[in-house]
Amino acid sequence: MKPQINKLYELIEKSSVEEVLLTAPDNIEYFLGIRTIADSVLLLHYRKGDNLRIYVPLLEYYRFRDSLSKLGVEVIAVSKTVKPSDARIVESDWKTLIGKLVSSDKVGFDKSHVSPLNTLITSIYGDRIVDLSKTINQYRMKKEDWEIRSITRAVEITSKGIYEVANNLNERITEAEVAGFFEYRVRREGIDEYAFPPLTLFKPGNSYPHNLPSNTRLGRRNLVLVDVGVKYNGRCSDITRMIIWGRISEEERKTIEAVNKAVDNVIDNIQPGIEAGKLAEIAVKTLEKHGLSEKFIHGLGHGFGVLVHEPPYIRIGEKTKLEPGMVFTVEPGVYFAGKYGVRIEEDVLVTKRGVRVLSKMIERVITP
Repeated sequence: MKPQINKLYELIEKSSVEEVLLTAPDNIEYFLGIRTIADSVLLLHYRKGDNLRIYVPLLEYYRFRDSLSKLGVEVIAVSKTVKPSDARIVESDWKTLIGKLVSSDKVGFDKSHVSPLNTLITSIYGDRIVDLSKTINQYRMKKEDWEIRSITRAVEITSKGIYEVANNLNERITEAEVAGFFEYRVRREGIDEYAFPPLTLFKPGNSYPHNLPSNTRLGRRNLVLVDVGVKYNGRCSDITRMIIWGRISEEERKTIEAVNKAVDNVIDNIQPGIEAGKLAEIAVKTLEKHGLSEKFIHGLGHGFGVLVHEPPYIRIGEKTKLEPGMVFTVEPGVYFAGKYGVRIEEDVLVTKRGVRVLSKMIERVITP
């Protein structure tokens, strides 16, 4: 994972502000190249001509200090009570600290992030805020070569975990046990962080787009949905595959074929300049021909990188135009509540010539 501090400096130059405040852990992870925890209370402050500073709770101080020492970032702990002698401390609460930080007429801010800290900043600085969220998203949407290599490796490792799942199915196994096989396999490849908790779902649990593995057993016949992803070198993968266990019904077979066709039709139309929403329309129209469009109840896809869900979002009405370097999922799904669900998800990269399917090495429908 590489820090993108130069992009942060460039961001300030382009936005014509003298200062910037960032609070979203994923933005801080992106610019500083340090692993963050989603609910961390962090505040990055930079003023032109000054050092870049990050304010953290004391419990995060030492990790941030040791990780960022080579980048010249000043790490400061916010603590009014506990004050170790080897820590750089500001004795303050967050509200008082924030109120004293900004001296310019305008301050750049990642306004789209929702947190108590952002609420404080908005209430204190109000009209002085210049929202940099869209500009930050533009940076993050277009991946650098090293990011694409990291995502590709994450996909390769994820594929090994999916096949490990398929190779270890048996009638008595539970959804939760299946998740364990995936986790074990990718850990052996050096993965220390998942993109999200593994979703390994049998019927009828896979009839709900978001569900968690339970102690339901596989049985003699089933349709297994495996939606999994890992984080490698700070970048995610996100892949969904179907596994046929025993004989499935004709309806289920036709549903798989329709979803598969929707994936193909979308991928065939990916090219620089097309609006993201147009791809979603293609998926809906394909499923409509099979009488299944009403069962497609979520967006077609989403970008991923530092987070598994980030712009660009591939959904109806989305005007974002695709550009080379953008990476996102294509994941149409059809769900019959209480019965079964089918989703196939590919990871794709927009190139100058069209598209590269990063997850093509994994069979979409696996029959062990």
